[in-house]
Amino acid sequence: MNLPRALAATLAAAAACTVPDPSPPTPSTTITIPALRCALDVPVGTEVMLTDDGATFTTRPLARYSRPFSVRADPPADPGAERRSLAGDVSVTYTVQTDSGGSGGDEAVLSGALQVGARTFAVTCHDQGEWPGPDPTWCFAWLATLRADPV
Repeated sequence: MNLPRALAATLAAAAACTVPDPSPPTPSTTITIPALRCALDVPVGTEVMLTDDGATFTTRPLARYSRPFSVRADPPADPGAERRSLAGDVSVTYTVQTDSGGSGGDEAVLSGALQVGARTFAVTCHDQGEWPGPDPTWCFAWLATLRADPV
């Protein structure tokens, strides 16, 4: 194999390894957020803290790098410039702030507005990692499962 083909094959393999899976991993459990009259799926073992204005979910609560995300009642006035559709009637408008350093690598926080049908919530997602770096969009797979006014 010549060098250009070997390089192209290596780059293609590396790109395939970094593409996130759009569907949530299983197994999962459904959590109802009474304050928001909604429900969503989260990984089994997620630590859930319900509050008067929403909920915080901490996945991998016993790991060195837990991954928290929260959904709250009041969306921010300026949610950010990035926008992504997550499911049929679920979309998010957001911004990501990255902070270099930390014993576990860079940290990144996504904050913005989560639109579910006609309702809008505030959302934050946190991630930390050394390589390939933090990706706070990991929570999109779980946010896509949010259902307003569950039966």
